[in-house]
Amino acid sequence: MRSGGLYHRIKFYAKVSTRDDYGASTDTWPTATRETRGEIRYTGGSRGLSSEEKFYSRSMELLVRYQSGITETMKVLIDEGTDYYLISYIEEVGRHDSLRIILEKENA
Repeated sequence: MRSGGLYHRIKFYAKVSTRDDYGASTDTWPTATRETRGEIRYTGGSRGLSSEEKFYSRSMELLVRYQSGITETMKVLIDEGTDYYLISYIEEVGRHDSLRIILEKENA
């Protein structure tokens, strides 16, 4: 993997599940557990209608150096922005060379 295209600062937040007094589960992503640099490619987008509201989605592909602790339950923050992204797919490229991660913007 060439490091020349790794322009963006990427933070990964691990999911923490807790149970309240009634047994209900609550998921939070409190702190960044991994930080790295990555390359972003915009692969496509779509427009749809959900609950009588228009929504637009954009699919992104993130390429980072291989790290074994990155899982599909994590959230991703790019360049200290305000939008969080959910991981929908992770693919290992080469033999522990890099990870290709497909991201979708989290609905607020």
